[in-house]
Amino acid sequence: MEGQQVTAVYDFSGEPGTAELSITAGEILTVSRDNVGDGWCEGYNQSGSSGLFPAAYVQLCDNQQQINTAATSSIVHTQTAAAATATTSSSIVQSSSTDYWDDDWDDDSEIGQTQAYVPKNYATTIASNTGYNNNNDYSDNMSVASHSIAPDRNIPNIPKKDKKFSTLIKSGEDSFLLGVKTIIVPDYDKIFIEEHEDGRYSWLSTGENYKCVVTSPKKESKLKGLKSFIVYQLTSTFNNIQVSRRYKHFDWLHDRLEEKYCFIAIPPLPDKQISGRYEEQFIEHRRTQLQEFVDYVCRHPVLSKSRVWEHFITCTDEKRWKAGKRLAEKDELLGFNYFNAVQCSDTQIDVIKTEIQIDTFTKFINGLDPVVKSFMAMAMDQGKKHQSLYKREYQKIGQSFTLLGHALEGDACSRNQLTLALKLTGDAYNDIGKLYDEQPKYDWEPLAHKFHIYRGIIGAFPDIINIHKSAVQKKKDCERLVTEHKMELQQHRELSKRTDIIARALIAEESYFQTEREMHIKPMMQNHLREQIIFYQNIVTKLQEALAAYDA
Repeated sequence: MEGQQVTAVYDFSGEPGTAELSITAGEILTVSRDNVGDGWCEGYNQSGSSGLFPAAYVQLCDNQQQINTAATSSIVHTQTAAAATATTSSSIVQSSSTDYWDDDWDDDSEIGQTQAYVPKNYATTIASNTGYNNNNDYSDNMSVASHSIAPDRNIPNIPKKDKKFSTLIKSGEDSFLLGVKTIIVPDYDKIFIEEHEDGRYSWLSTGENYKCVVTSPKKESKLKGLKSFIVYQLTSTFNNIQVSRRYKHFDWLHDRLEEKYCFIAIPPLPDKQISGRYEEQFIEHRRTQLQEFVDYVCRHPVLSKSRVWEHFITCTDEKRWKAGKRLAEKDELLGFNYFNAVQCSDTQIDVIKTEIQIDTFTKFINGLDPVVKSFMAMAMDQGKKHQSLYKREYQKIGQSFTLLGHALEGDACSRNQLTLALKLTGDAYNDIGKLYDEQPKYDWEPLAHKFHIYRGIIGAFPDIINIHKSAVQKKKDCERLVTEHKMELQQHRELSKRTDIIARALIAEESYFQTEREMHIKPMMQNHLREQIIFYQNIVTKLQEALAAYDA
């Protein structure tokens, strides 16, 4: 592939002081080296500048695509496996003791669904690796062909395939409901559901509450600047241990929590993105959303006591980190199997009452979901308008008053005080424009951050509800088998108890969501309105100062 030409599909800004080459969409580039690794190519543009650029940002020129159709057809069908293989081998070579213990982790790439240019020599790799092992650590995330392309930083939403329900169906629905597999649950993995006098169920909180703060984001790099990433510091209040974590560490944690707790709504992480990841504003935006994620986990009575979570926020030793990481990945208590750890009353629940309660909650979630998405879009839109449209409009107004003052100065009979007051009026409107530019970080952005978490929690509930629906359907199927004398009555009774466990877990998570909703929305709106009042008071102050200039 060396010497062939490719077309840049997207803009890419190379980091200053590194070997990266900035490219512009539509630009023709010549590939001088396509086996740099980790999804990077080396080449030069038509002006002679050379450097590294992402393979996912370019594609073969049309004439060369026709020439290489036969050679690349197998790549198109198997590019994910090929890229993962290439990246895995590269990561083994690149690992070092200073890489935050992630020798078997992928790079901090943002993942999406855009088809990428794949070097021809990957075809040889595919041919020689037909027995590729899909169990390599994080191979799915390391696919060069699946790098996300973010055309605009203002459109950050990159859909992530929701594999929760399919995962837990495979993880043993029948095994749990029919009691096929007996799993010994250690005491530290047991979770408890409390039943109240009014018939409600809730998670029983064990242990003390604590907080965890995400601070000090810092850009670091390796391979002489080829790979850069942001490291965040996490400090928990129950032991004050500070650990360093990258975004991909959070991503790994999120996947573990989703696999393990199929009956809990896991809060979402910040959206993935490639472009602008090292801009100060984006880093702070991501830090704030990571803090929201951490806050929610710390408040949740089950997630906050999870071993994988505690390992994530406390482990500072390299060997212990790797051992805990692999232990979490081999955990048997995942999906449906984790219902074996749920400790609750074995009394039979009121089926009709439970069904009504769950149906009511389902309708509530289905109605709330589009409203929350619309509300979040509104908050983001207001933030953008403040920093662009409103700021620009008020500065135009200010300029008009200033120009009027300058024009009146040409009249020998004009009063100097009047022209000065007009200039001060222009300055006031210009300052108001600056206030609009700064304001979103105090009110609209925090609102959007909160609703990002809220939207993700709401979006997780349909899968959780489907777990219960699937279990109820299995129970009904078994009732038919009992009438046909194909299943023992005692087996059906045990299955009913396990179905009740699933129902209690769903209602307990529903109850927590309703409690969290009150804690989440009320202080959020109070803060928003307080900041709005301060903002408009500052505008009034600016206008009053301008008005006073006319009476001087």
